[in-house]
Amino acid sequence: MKVMMKTQAQPEVIDLQPHPRLLSVLGDIEFAPWQCLAELIDNAFDEFLRHPNLEEPTVTVTLPGRNSDPRTAEVWVKDNGPGLSLGDLQNALRAGWTSNDRFGQLGLFGMGFNIATARLGSTAVVRTARADASHWTVVTIDLPAMQAQGHFNVPVRTEPKENPEDRGTEILIKDLKPEHHDALVRRQPAIRNVLGDVYSYLLTQRDFRLVVDRQAVKPRRPCTWSPERSVVRKGDQIPAVINIDIPLTDRLACLHCGQWQDDLGEQACVRCNSHRLDRRERRIWGWVGVQRYLHQSDFGIDFLRNGRKILLRDKSLFSWVDPDEPSGGGLREYPVEIPNGQGRLIGEIHVDHVAVNYQKNAFEYGSPDWTKVKRVLRGEGPLLPEKARQLGFATANTSPLARLITGYRRNDAGVKYLTPGDDRGPIHERAREWAELFRKGENEYETDERWYRAAYEHDNPTPRAEEPPAEGDPDEIRRQAGLDDDPAPGEGQPEPPSEPVRETEDERRARWRTDARPVSDLETPFGLPGRGAAVKVDAAWRVTGHRDQIGPAGEPPRPVYIGTVRGAAVEIFIDAEHPIFTEFAVEIRDLVVFELADFMRTRDGGTDDLGDLFARLKQRCLPDQKVTGPHLKENADRLVSRIRETMQPVIAGNSSGYWQRLSETERAATQQKFAIEGGRGDWEDVISSGDWLDYAPALCLVRVVNTRPDAFLDAQVFRTSYVSLTDETARRAGLERVTDLLSDVAALSDQPIRRSPEELQRGRLSIWLLEAELADDAA
Repeated sequence: MKVMMKTQAQPEVIDLQPHPRLLSVLGDIEFAPWQCLAELIDNAFDEFLRHPNLEEPTVTVTLPGRNSDPRTAEVWVKDNGPGLSLGDLQNALRAGWTSNDRFGQLGLFGMGFNIATARLGSTAVVRTARADASHWTVVTIDLPAMQAQGHFNVPVRTEPKENPEDRGTEILIKDLKPEHHDALVRRQPAIRNVLGDVYSYLLTQRDFRLVVDRQAVKPRRPCTWSPERSVVRKGDQIPAVINIDIPLTDRLACLHCGQWQDDLGEQACVRCNSHRLDRRERRIWGWVGVQRYLHQSDFGIDFLRNGRKILLRDKSLFSWVDPDEPSGGGLREYPVEIPNGQGRLIGEIHVDHVAVNYQKNAFEYGSPDWTKVKRVLRGEGPLLPEKARQLGFATANTSPLARLITGYRRNDAGVKYLTPGDDRGPIHERAREWAELFRKGENEYETDERWYRAAYEHDNPTPRAEEPPAEGDPDEIRRQAGLDDDPAPGEGQPEPPSEPVRETEDERRARWRTDARPVSDLETPFGLPGRGAAVKVDAAWRVTGHRDQIGPAGEPPRPVYIGTVRGAAVEIFIDAEHPIFTEFAVEIRDLVVFELADFMRTRDGGTDDLGDLFARLKQRCLPDQKVTGPHLKENADRLVSRIRETMQPVIAGNSSGYWQRLSETERAATQQKFAIEGGRGDWEDVISSGDWLDYAPALCLVRVVNTRPDAFLDAQVFRTSYVSLTDETARRAGLERVTDLLSDVAALSDQPIRRSPEELQRGRLSIWLLEAELADDAA
């Protein structure tokens, strides 16, 4: 008897929807904080590109403040684009989905939003609205909650608009990861700079605006020589900037997977069978050229895709890899003749048709498209003619990079190589300083005239006038009387001594700056009504290690030296080791102002009393140095407020515990101030939150620091070391130094009583010393 086995029915489909943990895993993909922000900016800029008629398209980024806590800190990225419909919003938040084609926009892979938000924090809130909508559509993506509930369903809610015309999209990221929170807090200027670099083309050519923490991001502009400048090598006139525009044959692009089709007649993609094929123009365009200054790292070619830089200062094309020896590592062809590998060749090349990786920091280097880019820019063989001849290349390399290297490989001073110099040699450091002024937007450095004039003057130095003979010089008398016969050639004529190499003023100042600290409060205009142009102090330096050197060349050293920069601007160098400061304790700012008074009087040809001029300058230009009671109290209040702010996050960790350490009198005084100043809310809430610190007498801060020095020293609030010290006496000495200064400043803040000039002077010094004790995050 044959037994029929009943087979279990097999399901027709299986559910492959990913687990919500997928979104959390995306956060483990290696993206720097600025790259996360850039992914969100890309999406906004794509909307701007799709809607070219938007008025002043702007993306605003707000980062956590210095004193924020990762648990409560937030990142906001907001745009004034057209906003999203509910359907568009749903698609935009789906991992792997993208409305962008693979060639027309910056956001490419449909994962940018998910990676960026998951990388920075565990919760993201998206608010979006179109101009004609009456409300904001709001979605919250809470990754831990989604993972716990096991599905991707996310509720949608609405919020009314305050202004009916509001539109755009806002992304709020919170529950930040500590490591990324720290980077966002501490590297805000660096993030702003790199975004200005990456989006420089769109910011300048498309007039997009990008604002980070209330500051407009400045595009990084190339500091090139004018295209009209050139050099001649073996009859070839090589311009300082070579424009490139190489059209390639049109091809069909798959808008779904990005695959280029070899045949224009294809009806479906050869890779994914999609019918979303579009005929696309392919083109390599931009420029390569010569920078006005030499630098060890700040050179190379920027490569852009759809207006965003993918490679910044790339130097790979400056090396030649022998195709017959690919494992040889490549031959570096530029720079090779300069110490420390300094270069100045730069460029901006647009290759919108070349595929990039998902991080958007590299191209697909193995693709034929990238190979074509390399051939266009650097040719087939080596860039260096001698190396090309050795390897049997019969035809000269006439590619743009080969021409530039032929013309500008060397950096000798003069117009022959377009290198600024003086009559002794190149002035590379000065040229870099001018470039910084160019990037700051100073008008006189916009063009290359300053650099070219320095190159020209190196070739054509101004003759130095000879000193007239002294009156009564016997040799001159004999010559005028015709009694001084010229000796025969070679007779009685000693060999002229070799002239020592002279250090330029720029070189001397640069040397002093290497051992100097800025005195920032002196970097201000000094002027008086009716006295002509104010003297603008560009920089003031407190110099150590150069005793008996500060001052004009060939003159006795000075404690304070005022050097001119340009126009009415000056640079000040202070010999901090001069006996006038070390032995007599003269205040450096007083002597600087006295020297400025003398400088102005000499410049204007005035006859003012020097003491009166000094007093008026001090009164008008340095009011913060007053030691009058009210003014000193104002400075003490300001410093105490900063200290409270930096201590508050520590207090909040165990606020009730710190509160109990105060005396009964101090606690009563704190509550009384809370009541007098109209404090609101439940007092118990004020205690638990740590907000009571804002109302506590300033002298209470001394008690709090003494309670837990390990929480406030070691650069957490104050710089002084504590935990790292093993000797208890040393610990106590460091703590007492801080608390003694804090006591002086707190007394000035709490007790506005009449004080003697000596006590006021002590208070002013305590404010300065305590301010210097604040850690970087608090200062």
